Amino acid sequence: MNQTVTRTANDIADEALEAVGYGQEQSKWLSALLIAIRLDARHNHGRNVADLASLGQYLADDCANYLETQSGTCS
Repeated sequence: MNQTVTRTANDIADEALEAVGYGQEQSKWLSALLIAIRLDARHNHGRNVADLASLGQYLADDCANYLETQSGTCS
């Protein structure tokens, strides 16, 4: 059984806007995390920097994976 999926320009635009919104949200989380790292380094002698950096890596990887998945559906 061969099924053809027809996507409209509006569907593609909606998916693209959703991906951009996700990227913007993740950027805000990463910005807040970097502020936390800076404050930890300044006021806590960097005691939590490794844990905060691991969280940053997770957020960045998650965002990259999501956007890679979404870009595959937009072509």
